[in-house]
Amino acid sequence: MARRLTIHCGVQKTASTSLHHFIRRNQRLLQPFLDVLTPVKGSQTRAMGRAAMQFSLDPSPKRKQNLINLITGVRDQLVGGVTPVLISHENLPGAMLGKGGVTTLYPRLEEIIDLLNTYFAPFVPDYVFCTRQMPSWKNSVYNQAVKTDHYPHSRSVFDADTQNCGTWDDLAHRMQALVGAPRARFFRIEDETDPHRPGLQILRHAGLDDDVIATLTAMDRHSNPSLNAGALEFQRLVNTLKLEKSARRKVSELVRVNQPLFASGAQTV
Repeated sequence: MARRLTIHCGVQKTASTSLHHFIRRNQRLLQPFLDVLTPVKGSQTRAMGRAAMQFSLDPSPKRKQNLINLITGVRDQLVGGVTPVLISHENLPGAMLGKGGVTTLYPRLEEIIDLLNTYFAPFVPDYVFCTRQMPSWKNSVYNQAVKTDHYPHSRSVFDADTQNCGTWDDLAHRMQALVGAPRARFFRIEDETDPHRPGLQILRHAGLDDDVIATLTAMDRHSNPSLNAGALEFQRLVNTLKLEKSARRKVSELVRVNQPLFASGAQTV
């Protein structure tokens, strides 16, 4: 019988990166109890999440086959083990709002989950999602889209384009229709009890008991902070220019590390 598999599908901007840092910091303590795959550089897990996002933007046969190949590659890593498994990648549901013209919550979710179900066999995955209050989530998503996805439009345009994006309840109902309610769990980030020990709801669901959780070393800082308002507006204006990729990356890094220069910058309109 295949060991238990939990797939954490994000979503983006719900502290997934913090969870990954927390897990890697405690890898030695976790290893006897839970096999965890996170998107470390060069890993198939990282490539699989990226492939899911790319497929959601371009569902071509080539993109689909690439995603299938990576799913089976990750699956093959799990054969022969005995401990429960947690796979975590925030891009598995697809691209977030603001990337590649996406204006609704994960429009290709059903196709991606079908591929995960099919090609992780004989494993039967449970799926876990984290959510965040929608206004706060959209603030963070807009910031991230401008910061890393070259989103060029104002906040008012973003809000207008995504006003009918759907709700977390809608997403939960879609997942339950796909795999059944017992295999689709949604946790609110607001219900996390310790900001320095992120993702405890996920770890418990994946099979970690409280005695082990009590031994885990807390984080000492937040990951992936947002840009301040002035820096964000400056970066958005940069995104409207036709800069070469490497130049754009250098400018983005300069903005990120020099945010105090933009502390009293222009308002986003």
